[in-house]
This record gives sequence, C-alpha cells and structure tokens, in this order.
Amino acid sequence: MKIIKFNKNIYNQLQIKIEKRNSSSNKQIQDDVKKIIYDVKKNGDKALIKYAAKFDKVKISKKDLSFDLSKTNSKSKIDPQIFNSFKKAIKNISSFHKRQLPKNIIYKNNGITLKSEWKPIDSVGLYVPGGKAFYPSSLIMNAVPAIIAGIKRIVCITPPTKSINPYFIKLIKELGIKETYFVGGAQAISALTFGTKTIKPVNKIFGPGNAYVSEAKKQLYGKVGIDLLAGPSEIVVVANKDNNPNWVASDLIAQAEHDENAQSILITDDKNFATRVINSIRKIKKNLTKKKIIEKSLKNNGIIVLVDKIELAAEIINFFAPEHLHLHISNYKGLLSKINNAGGIFLGEYSAEAFGDYIVGTNHVLPTSGAAKFSSGLGVLDFMKRNSVVEMNEKSYNMFSDDTQKLSGLEGLDGHKLSVRIRQKK
Repeated sequence: MKIIKFNKNIYNQLQIKIEKRNSSSNKQIQDDVKKIIYDVKKNGDKALIKYAAKFDKVKISKKDLSFDLSKTNSKSKIDPQIFNSFKKAIKNISSFHKRQLPKNIIYKNNGITLKSEWKPIDSVGLYVPGGKAFYPSSLIMNAVPAIIAGIKRIVCITPPTKSINPYFIKLIKELGIKETYFVGGAQAISALTFGTKTIKPVNKIFGPGNAYVSEAKKQLYGKVGIDLLAGPSEIVVVANKDNNPNWVASDLIAQAEHDENAQSILITDDKNFATRVINSIRKIKKNLTKKKIIEKSLKNNGIIVLVDKIELAAEIINFFAPEHLHLHISNYKGLLSKINNAGGIFLGEYSAEAFGDYIVGTNHVLPTSGAAKFSSGLGVLDFMKRNSVVEMNEKSYNMFSDDTQKLSGLEGLDGHKLSVRIRQKK
C-alpha cells in the first residue's frame, strides 16, 4: 500500500487515483454493448440463445430461457445451517426496511387539497450475477425492499449455467419470486428493457454486474429506470495507535478481495501504526483463497494517508465519498458529525463491514466512485414513485385565478392563461 502524507496537493493525488481506477468503460465495451442491445431489440430470444453460447458457453433452447421452479428438485446440496443464516438475514433486512416505508401527505389550505401519494413501481428486474461471482446475498438485498414496497411483478434474471446454484433455487422459493430467466450480461439488460417473446419488459432494473452490464444500464437509462451505476467496491478506514492493527488489516483485506480494482484506504495519524497494519496484511493474506486479487488490489489502489491530527480525516472522507466508511477510533462521534459523504458507515472496532454485507439489516447496495455525494444506498423508496394530487373547488379557483393568469402571461404561455380564464363565470 502506498503511504501519502497529508499536504496541500493530496486532493490532486487522490483525484488522479480515482480517475485512473474508474476508467473501466472503454470505447470497445461501449461499441460491443451497443451492438448487443440492438441485436436483442431486433431478434429477441434468438439473440439471447446466441449470446448464451458465445459468452456463457452454455447451449440452450428457447424453453431453457425461463425457469420453472415447480419442476426443480431443491433438495440438492443445501446446508441447513447456512440456509438458516440466509433466513435470519432476510428477517433482519425485512425488519429494518419495513421502517423505510414512506407516509402519504394530505395538506388542505384555502379550499385546496394537496396530496403526495407513494405507490410501488409496477414491475422490476433483479439482475443476479452468475459464474465465479455468484452472490446470493445480492439477491436478498434487492428482493427484500422490492417485496416490502409492494411490487406486483418481480423478475429475477441471471446468466445461464450448466449447474444451477442450489442456494439460488432455495432463495427464489423462500422470497416468493415467481418469474426467473437465465440470461446474462448486456443482453439481459436489453431483454428486460425492450422485452422478447419470452420475457416481458420491466419498468426498472436493479442489481450489480460486470463492465458490460454497467455499460448497458448506462446506455439504456431513460428507456428503463436503473438503480445506480456501480463501480468497483471501496472502503475508507480511520484508525489510530489505540486500535488493533490485525483488525484494521482484515477490514482493508475484506474490501480488496472483491476485485483487483477495489480500493482500500486507511487514514491514520501514526506512521508506526501504519507500518504495523502493512505487516499484518502480509501475514493475514497468506492463507486466503483470493490472495492474488488482494495483492493486486492493494498494490494498485491501496492507500494509507498520514494526517497530523485525526480530525483531518473528515475532509478527506467528504472528498472521496466512499462506498464504505469504518471509524475504528473510540471517540468517533466528533468526527462523524463532520462527515456528510459516505454510503454505509460502521462505527467502532466490532462493527466489521461484513455484517452490513450480510446480516444486520442495512442494505449492501451502496453508491461508489464518489456517488455518495449525491445519492444513497438502496432502500424501499427506490422501488416506489410519488404522485402529486391537486383538488380545487370554486372558492380556491377564484382565489388563485388572477395570479395564475398573470404568471402564465408573463411567460408567454397563452394556452395556460386561457385554460384558467375560460372557467371564469361571467
């Protein structure tokens, strides 16, 4: 990990690191995705079958695109204890997200009734990555708030495979998802947007994916709603000499193992502590299955920022706007009050970020690449939309008629002015 001392040029150095890391979408990917989108829009199921063979190396027919849960034997290779942990996660996530349900507003004034009414989106598609990066937890994190919001049609879509993950099957059943398809990549996003003979289109698409999935979301946004444009995972950890270097090292490693482009940043006011953390990383990573990914991630993107006083961490955090923030220091309250830009925040030594990824109840779908400056993590509101309702009577019409005609006339909108004036009684 590269050590940088806090100075007046630090933000230029960090910006260079951020831009280099986030330049994943290249011209070739953009062009490839554009062709896939057009192909699926034009040729539908035929294109989906072709891309399954080309990209997923799986030969399928039209009937294999959809998944019939009733014909599946879900008894295979399920560890009951692991599945009980999934059920506990669903319970905790449901309990927390139910408290996010918004209330409708009714406001009456001068004979006018104004309403703000929340309603669920009609249909959503949940993309679940497959292959080497199959994460059942992502299915739960997307499905639970959709269910709580009251979505009538929830569609799950995942890349085709020769062997379906048994936990995927059990979770689909546990969550009550009745519509599932085996399509992956940009072609899946296109199919959910435009529809095919087998797959009906949806109104909004959720779920993580590779660079092709993200690029497809970017190109199709506007024709369909999307959750967010997710980049590589990231964490900022704030710690000092009073913290356990092994614990801090493990938090940095946990983020680094996601991806070679993942970023782990430590902010500390003690150079000796920084050295101890680096030594701990060397020891801990030796026996981990994703050792090579961890090494590349920390070498390319890992940073330790040395500050003169820990209070300066807030300024760096707000600039970076990390997906995850872990404040190890015991007196975190003062620092926390100065932080505005962060996705998920974890307080104290025992609050390992992994708890938020899986079990405690918050959502692990969070803004990356600085998007925490203007957006939030996934929640129930993302699966809903708000209608405004206006109801007026003759009294309120007369009260605001002249004002509305003056304002619309000033803007040169005579049709607006006429629609008010025409209702006046002679």
